[in-house]
Amino acid sequence: MKLNWGTGIALTYAAFVAGMIFMVFASRKHDPGLVRKDYYALDLNYQQRLDGKQNAAQLANPPKVSYLAADKQLTVQFPDELSGISGKAKLYRSATVRDDFSVDLEKESTNISTEKMAAGRWHIELEWESGSKKYYWETTVYVS
Repeated sequence: MKLNWGTGIALTYAAFVAGMIFMVFASRKHDPGLVRKDYYALDLNYQQRLDGKQNAAQLANPPKVSYLAADKQLTVQFPDELSGISGKAKLYRSATVRDDFSVDLEKESTNISTEKMAAGRWHIELEWESGSKKYYWETTVYVS
């Protein structure tokens, strides 16, 4: 069979349409969820977050988040200069929203169990209050 230019154009167009149809069906399998459900609300309170970051930067020692694989827990420890701590630790994965959770912070040291946490990279946001000051600090931890 000999191909002329009209047949070549038709085959090229048909291949393009088939590729586009494949891409539509392939893209429907992907979950385009946001990393955070409260993304827009966080954006509105951005100045408060910046103030909290500045307050945390002025601390002599930043909070420590350590992962103990043998004990299967994360330990959040605040500096000794802070007392009467109350706040939240938000743990989230950018891979999926379903794994996100938060824990209340009520002491100078808090343990978080990692038994139900999926292995991988976790972002941790600490928002706490000590006295009349609000603080914000974030870090990344790898759980295995």
